[in-house]
Amino acid sequence: MEPREAAEFIAKHAKDVTIVNEGVKNIAKVIAETIKDGKLNLESFKQNEVLPLDKGLTTEELANWVFIIDAINFNFWTPDGVPKYSVNYNGKTRNGYLAMVSAVNRAIDEGKKMYDPKYYSKLTVEDLKVIFRSDTESEMPLFEERVKVMHEVGSKLVEKFDGSFAQILKKAEGSALKLIDLVAREFPCFRDTAVYNGQEVKIYKRVQILAADIWMLYRGEGLGAFVDIDKLTIFADYRVPQAMVYFGALKYSDELMDKLKKEMLFQNGDSEEVEIRGCSMHAAELIVEETRKILKAGGLPTAGLNSIKVDYFLWDYRLMHAEELNSTPYHRVRCIYY
Repeated sequence: MEPREAAEFIAKHAKDVTIVNEGVKNIAKVIAETIKDGKLNLESFKQNEVLPLDKGLTTEELANWVFIIDAINFNFWTPDGVPKYSVNYNGKTRNGYLAMVSAVNRAIDEGKKMYDPKYYSKLTVEDLKVIFRSDTESEMPLFEERVKVMHEVGSKLVEKFDGSFAQILKKAEGSALKLIDLVAREFPCFRDTAVYNGQEVKIYKRVQILAADIWMLYRGEGLGAFVDIDKLTIFADYRVPQAMVYFGALKYSDELMDKLKKEMLFQNGDSEEVEIRGCSMHAAELIVEETRKILKAGGLPTAGLNSIKVDYFLWDYRLMHAEELNSTPYHRVRCIYY
C-alpha cells in the first residue's frame, strides 16, 4: 500500500493508538491562526537556516547536498540524562538533525566536498568521525550505519547516475510520487516499509521528505516543480507524533503509554510503532482538511496548505517548545528509516 492508503488502513485497524477529532481541531485552529498571521510559509521553517545557499554551490550541487542530507537523516534521539549530539557552527549550537546538517556545512567550509558523491563515498570511518565531531562527549547515534549509507548511496549515484542526483530528478518528470518510487527502488536505505495486519505498508519517511526538501529548495520551480506535491503524507518519525499527542490529536492506550514512560526500546516494525507512525500520517490528512475548512469559513485562502507544511509546523513547534513537550513521552526505536 502506498503511504496515504497505508496510513488510513493502519488508523482503521489500530488497537493502541486512536485519532481524536477534538485534538485534530486543536491543531487545525493553531495552524489556521499561524496562516492568518502570515507565518506559515517555506521561509519560516528552521531547516532553512542551514541550507548552504551562501557557499557558491551550483543547482546540481545543491540537489546533491539535499540528497545526502536526507540519506543520513535518521535517529537522533538521546537517552534521558545523556548529553545530546551537538555542533556549534557560525556561533550557534544545534542538536540532533540540525547538528548533523551543521557538521556537513562546516566540512564544506573546511574544503571537503560533502555534496559530491565521488568524494563522500570514499571517506573512511576516521574521516567521518572528524567531519561529524560533536561539541559534547556524545557521538551521533548509529554512526556506523550512517557511514554505510553514505558509501552505498554515493557509490550508486556515481555508478548509475554520473554522480548527479539531478539526473534522477529529470527522470521523475515533475512528479514527486515518481521521484519517490525511483529513489526507493534504486536505494534500499530509503525503503521504509512494514507488514501490518497482513499487509505491506509503505511509510516512506525519508524518501518523502527528500521530495519535499527538493520542492522547498527550488520553491516549486525547475527541478522541484512537482505537480503532485500535495499527495505526499507527513514524514512519520518520533517527534511529530509526540507533538500530536501533546495537542490531543493522538491518544495512546494505557499499556502503550506505560511502555513509553518506561522508555521501552521498540523494534522497527512492531505493531505499536507502526500504529504510532501510521496514525500520525492519517491524522495529518485530517488536520489539513480541518484547517482548510476553518480558513474557507473565514473567507481566507488555504495558502497552499498540505501535509508537508503541517509536518514542518509540528516539527518546528516541538523544537521551539521542547521543554514544554518533555512531559509527553515519545516512542524510541533505533533504525535507519527515521
